[in-house]
Amino acid sequence: MTRKRNRSNRFLPKYVSAFPSQHGNTRYRFRHKDLPGGYFTAEPGTEEFRKEYHAFLHPADIKPVVAAPRYAVGSIDDLVSRYLSVPERLGPSEVTQSKIRAIIEDFREGVTQTGARIGTLPTARVTFEAIDKIIARKRVKTGKGNKTKGGVHAAVKLRKELVRLFDFAMKSEMIKHNPAALSEKVKLTVKERTGGFHSWTEDEIQRFRDHHALGTRERLAMELILWTDQRRCDVVLMGKAQIVDGCLPVEQEKTGATLWIPVPPQLLEAIVAMKPADTSPFCFMMTKRGKPFKKESFGNFFKKACVDAGLPHCAAHGLRKATLRRMAELEMANELMKSVSGQKSDKVLAIYTRAANQKKLATSAMATLAKWELRMKAKKVGDLAAVAND
Repeated sequence: MTRKRNRSNRFLPKYVSAFPSQHGNTRYRFRHKDLPGGYFTAEPGTEEFRKEYHAFLHPADIKPVVAAPRYAVGSIDDLVSRYLSVPERLGPSEVTQSKIRAIIEDFREGVTQTGARIGTLPTARVTFEAIDKIIARKRVKTGKGNKTKGGVHAAVKLRKELVRLFDFAMKSEMIKHNPAALSEKVKLTVKERTGGFHSWTEDEIQRFRDHHALGTRERLAMELILWTDQRRCDVVLMGKAQIVDGCLPVEQEKTGATLWIPVPPQLLEAIVAMKPADTSPFCFMMTKRGKPFKKESFGNFFKKACVDAGLPHCAAHGLRKATLRRMAELEMANELMKSVSGQKSDKVLAIYTRAANQKKLATSAMATLAKWELRMKAKKVGDLAAVAND
């Protein structure tokens, strides 16, 4: 037998009833045989009441409030927690912020030689010698294959971020001196300084083109990276519909920089050669299933394309170096190169242009120098005819 609802509650939501409190006020209660009951704090008809009613009906949607961990005042944990509380301190984009956050979290979760977790140590007692030891351990690469950790470049990044972290500690008056800034700089060998991703040569670019014809996804991927000089995370977001006045707009995920990259004939040829079913107006790079690539799967796809072309040592990032190498060999100004790559400092740009054809550049430099000397000698002896013909 179905129990009738009290007529005084007929205008209230289902399972909600009203009753007078001992103080003469009207209270509202939620009751359901299969759900936890409770009392409302808000009045019917308000947005707060609607949220409370939804919470009673769907208790699984309520996320428990997890209290922030409490750290000892002045500890490394306390310093890191305060430093990470403002993400903009870490970098201009979410990608950069997540990478730096991971470096700092890994630092505080490390252990000392005595077995103590670094995060529990007092910030004021950290010395430059302790930082030296931590960075030295980071320099040792561990693991195998794609699951390696550490290495010289990881050590360089760690020291850089620790200098910034302890600078914040100084501004917060937790310490008077920056132990990371006083630590030894990570010294790189010549091989380590010139390492990193292999910069594609002109012969390797042609071999890839010979193997992957126009109209293939592999060829389009190569031309996109080569002619836009952008990272894979930005390339997978490019599409034909975005082109305005012959330029592709790029908002770099890593740096947050906004660029306009002209579409040269070679790239346009690769775009036009694609079958409509293999691409999309809003996304050049589509999987075989007709879905846009994610940056991780795109990297794997392109690496396989390199292996198939007999170039196992080549990768997508090396094409970015090749584009800058080309511009360096053409003796383009740094500002011209940075306008394409999005690099902001000449120091960072130099890392990418080390693969420029040194022999070609040196030949050009010596030819200019030799011509200058001959010209100076001609002026000195009054050989005006030689000067005029120069």
